[in-house]
Amino acid sequence: MAFNYRLIILIVVSTFFVSCTQESTLSGSIDYLGDAVLILQEKPVHYKYAPVSNDTIPVTDEGTFDLSLSVEQPELRTLYINDASYPVYLTPGNNLSITITRSDFPKNVRVEGYSQDWDERYDAYLREIEGLDSQILQEVEKIKVGEENQLTNLSKQKYKIAEKHLKETPFRDYYLQAIGEHLVFKVRSIEYNGRNFDHFDTDSARASVFNEAKELGFFTFESLKAQRAGIRDFTHYYARTFGIYDSVKADYEMDLSEHDIKRIAYKSLNEKRLEVLEHIEERDALAHVRMYLVAERIGEQSLEIATPSYEDYLEEFSDYPKYTDFLTYFYNEIKSVSPGQPAVPFAIPDINGDIHTMEDYRGKFVLLDFWAGWCQPCLEEFPHMRDIYERYSRDELEIVAISNEVDSLVWVQDIKRFDNPWVQLYSGDGFQEKTFTAYKGGGIPFYILVDPDGKIARYNDIRASFNFTTVFDSLLTEYKNSQE
Repeated sequence: MAFNYRLIILIVVSTFFVSCTQESTLSGSIDYLGDAVLILQEKPVHYKYAPVSNDTIPVTDEGTFDLSLSVEQPELRTLYINDASYPVYLTPGNNLSITITRSDFPKNVRVEGYSQDWDERYDAYLREIEGLDSQILQEVEKIKVGEENQLTNLSKQKYKIAEKHLKETPFRDYYLQAIGEHLVFKVRSIEYNGRNFDHFDTDSARASVFNEAKELGFFTFESLKAQRAGIRDFTHYYARTFGIYDSVKADYEMDLSEHDIKRIAYKSLNEKRLEVLEHIEERDALAHVRMYLVAERIGEQSLEIATPSYEDYLEEFSDYPKYTDFLTYFYNEIKSVSPGQPAVPFAIPDINGDIHTMEDYRGKFVLLDFWAGWCQPCLEEFPHMRDIYERYSRDELEIVAISNEVDSLVWVQDIKRFDNPWVQLYSGDGFQEKTFTAYKGGGIPFYILVDPDGKIARYNDIRASFNFTTVFDSLLTEYKNSQE
């Protein structure tokens, strides 16, 4: 009897993939939800630039919910209610029942369906670190001015708490993230200590951080994948320990924004950031880190600067399609909103409910300002923006502010508090605001300059406090000459 081995192999492989993808359910109850929405989110390839996959979970009037999910392999997803989040560990074919008390969320969540008391261990972790993040932020302010502080002791305390409760659970990522946060704080302290203390040994401090990072496994693929932005922050603050920021500020004799410094000193900063890669041995880890750095370059620099490293990555790591597909997607997205491309259309209401569109401002330059009242760099630009608003006529320039605030009531309070004279618009959804995401915004303040023909003139490389007047005068003169 002749056997078709190819057919047998195909059947076995097909059966394997079918069996790996199984239906699971996420059900449960919440005592009340109000105007909020219950969302289940998958972890994206890149925390800021990759598309986010959200499942909005319908909740009945009685507060119950039931969602069917296709799960291929064990994974962590995240439940969100507004800005509060809670991790959920899903496995193929397993059903979970979750009980949420809204006033306590994310604490006091109970999960039935786990093989062990992982929900109780995560709850114990949350309760033990309560208030710790606030203390850490207070200590950060102390290191900036050279005061005695407990920053790294507190950050170490946090990862030790995570180690005790979460290291041997499916929520191990939170332990690894806490290690990353601790190491980033140690690197940050080097910059400030080097600035504030004459005899501080910066080189030894750097070597100490790298030794600790290796001991804690920070440069392994498992750790780096668990981080939200850990490697981006580590390389960023490492580069700052060489005094590059201080040198740029001294050269320009002004208090530049971080965004402007990163553009001005890109070459020097990038050389130092790449030094960190010398400490990474696993190819999987290197592919992950390089993907993050290339994505940041695409998002923060001009395509002229970003393209060579992007193309090099595609060639060197072609065997990592998850990363290369994401970078190709993101590169093309940024290309679609680069100077010369049509401005993104919008229709957004002001505080009176009147709808404003991009087309309403055709025939003049428009500075789109994406901002929020909690964003200190946004607020620091306001005096300079008022200057340029008075300097140019409304026939030449209009400023249109689009809020990234989540709460509309907070937005109303903010526009009354700051009383800026330019157009103020709001459409909700925070960083998921449609115009902001269409422009591939990654953070605020974020500025787009649109020309009178409705095309993008500058993409997030101008600041009223820095280079706006010089750039705009040139563009305005060029446009006027073209009309003669």
